[in-house]
Amino acid sequence: WKADSSTSSPTGGSISTVSLPLKRQQPGVCGLDNSGNSCYLNAVLQCLCSTVPLVEHLLHQGTRKQLARHKCQVAEVFVRLLEEMWLGRSSRCTPAEARSAVCSIHPQFNNYSQQDAQELLLFLLNALHDDLKRCSYYPICTVNPPSFLSDRNRKCPAAEGEPTVVSHLFEGQLSYRTLCTHCSHQAHSTQSFTVLSLPIPKDTTKCSLQDCLSLFFQASTLTGGDQMLCSVCGVRRNTTILTALDKPPEILMLHLKRFGCKGKKNMKLKTNVLFSMENLDLTPFLSSPSAQHTSYCLYAVVNHTGQLDMGHYTALCRNALTRSWYCFDDSVVSEVQDCLVQSSNAYILLYSRGAFNRPKISGL
Repeated sequence: WKADSSTSSPTGGSISTVSLPLKRQQPGVCGLDNSGNSCYLNAVLQCLCSTVPLVEHLLHQGTRKQLARHKCQVAEVFVRLLEEMWLGRSSRCTPAEARSAVCSIHPQFNNYSQQDAQELLLFLLNALHDDLKRCSYYPICTVNPPSFLSDRNRKCPAAEGEPTVVSHLFEGQLSYRTLCTHCSHQAHSTQSFTVLSLPIPKDTTKCSLQDCLSLFFQASTLTGGDQMLCSVCGVRRNTTILTALDKPPEILMLHLKRFGCKGKKNMKLKTNVLFSMENLDLTPFLSSPSAQHTSYCLYAVVNHTGQLDMGHYTALCRNALTRSWYCFDDSVVSEVQDCLVQSSNAYILLYSRGAFNRPKISGL
């Protein structure tokens, strides 16, 4: 279970927000100290900390015992951080151990340069998935457990392709239908995804998230040097590619492609992408009609302010206990009004199928 990623990496800066004073410390509402241009890591950790099914699974006693038994470095460190953020009493903590664990696997993060939050998110989820595959048993700890969990002691061999709570929650599937424009021969293939990287319409200051999704799923034709070999014609032909959503994920992560090139110049698109906080509907993009629930609720946002070469990451997350939104600017945490979640700084949007219920965590 791997995901591809390729984006430019923005660098450090600051952010300000109109907010409400934080009345008292709440479980899951904990600031993270910046250890030197680590705002990209802190923002991603806050979003994962707000993903209730993932937190429930990792903080389950059975999961923690298995992770310790198999010496799963990244997962164990992440669990300890979740314990501090959900069960601890401090209003802030330092994710230094989590950063070291990530750096030990991916040396490109082992410096004090700003990195791309989307790349870090994918690397971290892949590392958690790889660790969880090594565990022999997976506990049930959610109201609606993943389909691959049939009882508390179901054995799950640690083999390539085996499901984990990470793949169950975050993995979806796209379908590709290719059509030879000469003989009309069709071929079909599928590809798993974790994050959908959505293009933003050019030459506009405002658009909708549906516009970005429509642009991603629109038909395209490969011509010239990009022609594909037609198995019927026996030669390369112009080929139309139709992309659709085969399997919507439980957690939908949408990456807005704000960083790119215009000619030889690197640039950031500051387009204000208007997104739904409730009832994001993916039905128009399904490969076939489905009875599955494909309407999503927003629960976390990674924001980026500034330019390509000077910027700062923060996170906006909805707490499942208080049902309020909070802005996480490294160690500074403040409650924010719902109307402030929408902004032109949105970079990664995290949606769930329905709002999360109160977390079922022992000791909470």
